Order: sequence, then C-alpha cells, then structure tokens
Amino acid sequence: MSTALRDQIKVSLEGIFSRSRISVGLWESMVGILIGILLWEWYATDKPVFFFPGWFDILDALSVQFAEGELIPSLQGSLQTLFLGFFLAVIVGVPLGLSMGMNERLASLLNPYINALYVAPISALVPIIILVGGASFESRVAVVFLFAIFEITITTYEGARTTPNRIIDVAKSFGASRYFIFRRVVLPYDLPYIFAGMRLGVGRAVKGMILAELLISWANLGAMIRTAQNNINVAGVLSIVLLLMILGLILTFVLKKASQYLTPWQPEVNV
Repeated sequence: MSTALRDQIKVSLEGIFSRSRISVGLWESMVGILIGILLWEWYATDKPVFFFPGWFDILDALSVQFAEGELIPSLQGSLQTLFLGFFLAVIVGVPLGLSMGMNERLASLLNPYINALYVAPISALVPIIILVGGASFESRVAVVFLFAIFEITITTYEGARTTPNRIIDVAKSFGASRYFIFRRVVLPYDLPYIFAGMRLGVGRAVKGMILAELLISWANLGAMIRTAQNNINVAGVLSIVLLLMILGLILTFVLKKASQYLTPWQPEVNV
C-alpha cells in the first residue's frame, strides 16, 4: 500500500471518528433534555396548573401569547435592547481587555475597579441608573451593558496576558513592530478568549435585559412576565422563561460557530 493511500485512509477515518463523536455528543444532549422533560411532566401530573404547570401547559400558554399578537412585538423590543447593550459591551470590553493585556501598568491601574464592579450586584445599581437616566430605553441598555462588559473584558485580558512570551520574543528578534506583534501574534492568540468572553457575556446580557424590563420599566417581555404574574398565570411566566432560554442557546451557538470558523488554528476555549 502506497504512503499516499495510507494517508488518505487515515484522514478519512479521522473524519469519520470526529463526526461520530459529534453525533454521540448530540444524542447524549437530546437524551438528557428528554429525561428532564419526562421528569418535569411526571412531577407536574398531580399538581395544579397554577402551581406547577406541565410542558404542554407551558407550550399552550406560549401559543396563546403568540396568537394574541403580543409576543412578537415584545420580543423585537427586547432584542433591540439586548443587541445594542451587548454590542456596546463588545466594542468597549474587547479593546479594553486587549489594552490591559499588553500594558501591565494599565492592567494594574484598572484591575481593582474592574474586579470590584464585576463582583458588585448590578441589580443594586438599578436605582442609581433610574435616577440618572429615568425609566428609559437608554437606562435598560445601560443595564445590559453593565451585565455583559466585565466577562468580555476579563476574558479578553486573560487571553492577551497569557500570550506565550516565546512567540513574542521570536517576532521581536525579527524586528517586528508593536503593531505587527499585536495584529499577528496577540490578536490571533486571543480570539478564542474573546469569543469565550462573548459567549459568557451574551448569557449575562439576556439576564440584564429581562431584569431591566422588570425593574426599570414594564416593557416588552418583562411586561408580559409581570402581566402573567399578576394573573397568577405560572405557565405564562414559564413560557417567557423558556423563550429566553432558547434565545440564549441560539446566541451562544452562533458565537461558538463563529469562533470555530474564524479561529480554525486555535483550540476552542470551553466556558
């Protein structure tokens, strides 16, 4: 058997095994979800709907909310708040994290503030945000921004800070400029960390969005949760929660695939 043929067979087998691992992981996830749904339904069997609704009750509530024409406009309004706040967190957090990773003095100066704000309960700052910005769209965007930015900044900073010095030293030995090192060494190494921070940040952004719509002003999906709560409609509340969970999974999946597409040379940073 020729060497070329052996290499071709090896590549084919590696592809088959790789696809098999993905398929097994997908099936395991689906089985886990199915078990969770069955356990939920089993527990809800003899419980009143207003206390612990089953999955069919939750899906029925979601279909009613859709049929009444309130769900889609509310979802669009919530997504507008979410995407704007998250976008601002990315365009501020990524450059800030990269700058801190490449400048130890800047990192030493900003780390105490970032770490302190990261552990601070953002919900406790909502009254201050309302006092400054009122019950406005801008205030809701600010809450989403604060929920997302610290994960993005800290993860980006850690990636830039841990760039192997030997690679940077090799680039310097060939006379590479600081800009070249940033563009060709630090940034490619840091991209998986940036996307990992974005995946963490988008989950936090969804939480910030719904918190802002519940506390700052009853708007969009937050208003639907409040209405269902006031009507003691637990299924209606859980239907919105289910929608938010699906939204978070979709956004995380999109960012994961974007990371795999844009950084094929790097191993994925799991979060």
